Amino acid sequence: MPGAERDRAAEQLLASREPLMNAALGRLRGAPAAQVSPDGAEALARCRVDLGAHVDALAAALRAGGGEELGEHCAFAAVFLEALGVPRSALGAALDALSESIGEQLDPELSALAQDVLAAGRRRLCDSPLVTPAALAIIPAARPAPGEATSASEALQCSAARIAAMSVALSYVRRPGDALARGARRACCLEDARHHVAQLAAAVDLESPELFSAYADWVRTLLLGLGLDPAELVGHLGALGDVLAITLPEHLAEAPRRYLSAAVDRLTSAYVEPPSFVRPEAALGVFACGYLDALLQGDRRRALEVIREAIEASAPIKDIYIHILQPCQYEVGRLWQLHQLSTAEEHYCTAVTQMILSQLYPLVFNADRAGRRLVATAVDGNLHEIGARFVADFFEMEGWDTFYLGASTPAQAVIDEVVHRKADVLAVSAMLGEHLASVGDLVTAVRADDRCRNVVVLVGGQPFCVVHDLWRQLGADGSAPTAEGAVRAAEQLLAARGA
Repeated sequence: MPGAERDRAAEQLLASREPLMNAALGRLRGAPAAQVSPDGAEALARCRVDLGAHVDALAAALRAGGGEELGEHCAFAAVFLEALGVPRSALGAALDALSESIGEQLDPELSALAQDVLAAGRRRLCDSPLVTPAALAIIPAARPAPGEATSASEALQCSAARIAAMSVALSYVRRPGDALARGARRACCLEDARHHVAQLAAAVDLESPELFSAYADWVRTLLLGLGLDPAELVGHLGALGDVLAITLPEHLAEAPRRYLSAAVDRLTSAYVEPPSFVRPEAALGVFACGYLDALLQGDRRRALEVIREAIEASAPIKDIYIHILQPCQYEVGRLWQLHQLSTAEEHYCTAVTQMILSQLYPLVFNADRAGRRLVATAVDGNLHEIGARFVADFFEMEGWDTFYLGASTPAQAVIDEVVHRKADVLAVSAMLGEHLASVGDLVTAVRADDRCRNVVVLVGGQPFCVVHDLWRQLGADGSAPTAEGAVRAAEQLLAARGA
């Protein structure tokens, strides 16, 4: 098919878009209701919108050179419509009506080109499964029905799997060129959509649009590091908003759609790459640069030597934590986000820092004991444990007896340990917005246990740096952006209680 003729056919299609839609819709009105859907009138109303998308996808497929792109559009459209209760036969009928209308509206030669591509898309509807991976071929039902939810957050959580799959399907319908990505890319899109919904639910539950906007900004940086266009994220979030309007009652869809709109506004503003956390001019900056270089070179012996050199230079142990280990961990995370480090390399760097923390542990102990006890943990679901480890070590430096429980500790296990250790303070770390529900559940459980009535609860992690009064909404006693600040906050709270 010569490129010039394809382009002319696409241009004529788009120029005739409205007449084509009207003619095709007129044909569908005359079709037997059973061929269109069980409730033919409602399906006809939806087809008016869908026909425009089919014309646009057909024009894009003509310019791309064949029917494969249109076939992917038709496959995802069928999956999306079936989730709304519209049978595959309805889409087939719409394509047939469009084909007949094209024969009337376009020049004969150009019509033949368009109908060949349209026929390829029509044949795609006979495939099973329609799309891969299989998780995208069938959109799950909401459990329970969204209309039974009492809040927007609950509705999002109840329908999360359905909403995520529908948003991916709708994104691919609108951008069929993306749909040609196979296998892992499609699976990643579905996994990403699930994260979007989880983060959105957390932000809505806490009435914090900023929490979701900060997450979207983080994802934009991640996409840029992968060499992807952030417009793809904007498209996915736009599709997510439209799915919410379809699947949730209006009063429950309003807040999450507003949060999505605010995030899209952030994403379409000028991008500023996050700066490096490690700078040679900073305090102990030369050591931090040397330590980071050793991590990136995979040289753990050299990394340990750099820390020993800092100790020999009389650097206080706290300063080594604050000015070397902490900024280097932040920088490792930034480099991973920019796709300059693989996940395996990020894990290696973190493992080396954890090893060095163990080497430093004898220097952490303070001979002057404070007579107070801390339990520190990463909340259930949070696998990023090093922040809680830093907090525990800073309390230990101040003479506290500390009990560090590690990553993703179940709530009841945390409470049992708080009681067993007779802790004065419980420090809880959360990395992502989707962990905040677990933080709230843990704080609620601690408050409900009479054995913990005098325990001070501190919370920390990235979400608490974004929304500064978030700790209050979750029922905690306080928060701090740094490990050193957490010690000061705990001491002030205990002093205020006369403890």
